[in-house]
This record gives sequence, structure tokens and C-alpha cells, in this order.
Amino acid sequence: MKSSTAIILALILAVVVVAVLWGAALILTRDRGGSAALIPTVAQLPSVTPTFTPTFTLTPTFTPTATFTPTLTATPTTTSTFTPTSTFTPTFTPTLTFTPENTATPTETPTPTITLTPPGPSITSFTADNYTVPAGGVTVLRWQGFGDTAVLDQLNAQGQLQQSWSVPAVGSQAVNIPLGQGLVVTYRLTVILQGQPVSQTLAITVTCGFNWFFGDQYASGACPANVGANGEGRFQGFDGGIMIYAAASSQNFPGNQVYILFYGGNQWQAYPNAGSAAATGSPPSGRYLPTDPILANIWETGLYNGQPVKNILGYSSFSSADSGWRTIQVEAGGGVVYIDGPSGQIYRLQGQTAGLWSQVK
Repeated sequence: MKSSTAIILALILAVVVVAVLWGAALILTRDRGGSAALIPTVAQLPSVTPTFTPTFTLTPTFTPTATFTPTLTATPTTTSTFTPTSTFTPTFTPTLTFTPENTATPTETPTPTITLTPPGPSITSFTADNYTVPAGGVTVLRWQGFGDTAVLDQLNAQGQLQQSWSVPAVGSQAVNIPLGQGLVVTYRLTVILQGQPVSQTLAITVTCGFNWFFGDQYASGACPANVGANGEGRFQGFDGGIMIYAAASSQNFPGNQVYILFYGGNQWQAYPNAGSAAATGSPPSGRYLPTDPILANIWETGLYNGQPVKNILGYSSFSSADSGWRTIQVEAGGGVVYIDGPSGQIYRLQGQTAGLWSQVK
């Protein structure tokens, strides 16, 4: 702007100078009588004036100073960059996902809990004073339940019901640990409320006061009633079974008995000693009659299910009976007796005078 102004002023000054000179020239011509020598020189001055007039046309070139306005176009560049930042507004649209909050209406499903049916029966505790008790010993069971009535059951090792007591929902009961029901006795408490039962069990480990003479691992899990007994004995095998004489007695199994173990059906029966007798018959080659008088008497005269014992047993493959001592031991409870054989065999006889038998060792 300043440079253009200076140019204009210089031009104006030049015009003024020319005008002054032009005026001076005119004066000189008049004073000197208009000499022709000076006029031509002055006449050349108009050639100067045309040159100056074009320079005035340069003034339009200063109008492009308005070109500074395009520099203002930089402002749109800055403003335009900010407008994209407004695109963050779509990020607010996810907030519309609060619509699932309407699904909170299912939380009103607790209304079924409002249908508080009367509380069912419950057992908060069921304990025993002692969990390891000798066979035949006593322990006290204690419980706390919620219900109208309760039942206490005693189960054997096989889960079979042995005894039941009607008891209150809260209470205690002294129980005798049974003999001959295995090494574990289970008690089951059932509490009943409005006909709806709930049950809980506990187990009592039974310890034996005695050991089996043949090893506890061969017994049926029950305890022996005593240490057992041994005495004079006889043992002889036959084609149809075994004859064992035991002089010893144990608990409810009297001594001086002949036990015949029949192979058919694994049945056994006890016969009291009937004295001495001789067996009769004609065994085939390699078979023998019983020679021991006690066994021979039962073989010759005994009956089993209406049939002669000798017809069921047949003959023996041994020429004589073993006369070693026999040991017997009764299971706690008195319903089972164990008898040994001459080679370490152990026979389990279930029943009092007859029943089933098995070889456990």
C-alpha cells in the first residue's frame, strides 16, 4: 500500500514539475518576442504528457489489492474440520439400548416366590454321641427337624429295614448296636410335614470284641459272638457231601454234633451224636464206606427229607476219616456258625439246625 502511494505522489510531482516548466516556457516566449528557437523545444513537451497519461492507467492495477480477501478463505478450512467432530453425536444412539431395561419386567417373576407355599419339612442336624461302638453297645442319636412327625429306622449293611421307632421332630433316642448285622449299622431319620417327607442317614461303625479264628477278612462283615471253641472232631468227604463231627459247643450251637453238608442245593443239617455203628454196603472199586463209628452210625441210620442219608451221600473217596480237632465259632446274633476242615477250609453254616452252607476259605 505505501509503495503504491509513493508512486502516485511521484507521478503527481512529475506532472507538477512539467506544468511548471511548461508555464515557464510560455513566459519566456512572450518576453523574448516569441523566438522561434524556443518554441520547438517547448513543443516537444507534449510528447512528455502522453507518456504520463498511460501511467495513470496503472492505478487500476491497485484494485487487485482486493485479492487479500482470498486469504480469508483459510477460515473455512478451520471451520470445516470441526464439523466432522459433530459426528460423535451418533455415539449417543447406543444409549437407546436402555430399551432392554424394559426386559427388566421379567424380574417381576419373583412373584412366584411370593406364593410362599408352607415351608417343607427339614432336618437341621442328625448326630450320634459315638460313631464307633462295639457290637451290642449303646449310643444316643440326637436330631433337630421341622415337621409334624418323625420316624427313626435302623438298617443293616444291605440297607434292609431292621427296626423302626416313631419319634418327635426334635428329640433323641438311645439305640443298641445290634449283633450279627455287619460292621456298619445305618440309622435313617425321616421328618414328615403335611405328608411330605425328608430323610437323612448316619452310619455307626461296629467294632468287634473278638476276632475270627480264621481271619476277619473271610467273615461276612459280622462280629463273632465269642472266641470260639475247639474239640475232638471227625471229617470225611463223600460223593454227595461232607460229614463233620464237632465235640465242641459255642453259644447256641451245642457240641457233640454231626454236621452233614449236602452238595445238592448247598443244604446242611445237624444230627446229634447217636453213638457208634458200622456202615453196611458194597462200594465200587476206589470208593469206601465210612469207618469211623460216629459218622458210620449217622450215615447208616440218618434221614434227610425222608431219604436215607447214605443214599444221598454215597461212598467216600477216602478210606478213613480225618480225626483232627475241629474249631467252631458263632457269629454275633447266634444265627451263623463257622467250622474248619483238616486242610484249612472254612465252612459257613447259616441257620440253627439246618439251612444253607458255603465255603468261605
